[in-house]
Amino acid sequence: MPYPYEKCYPGNSRLLTIAGIVLLAAGILLVFLCIPKWAWLALLGILLIAAGFVLLRIGQSGR
Repeated sequence: MPYPYEKCYPGNSRLLTIAGIVLLAAGILLVFLCIPKWAWLALLGILLIAAGFVLLRIGQSGR
């Protein structure tokens, strides 16, 4: 009985891993430095509204 074959991809490249981590860190740093304070507050407001909506739905589903 033949076994199913597996696709083989190139092994882990340490250089690619380091480059990926550096790019992620740079992107996160840019997001935190470039987004103004009012946008963070607006995002927080949206998250609070969503959390309140979820809590209301959970509270009403118990009835």
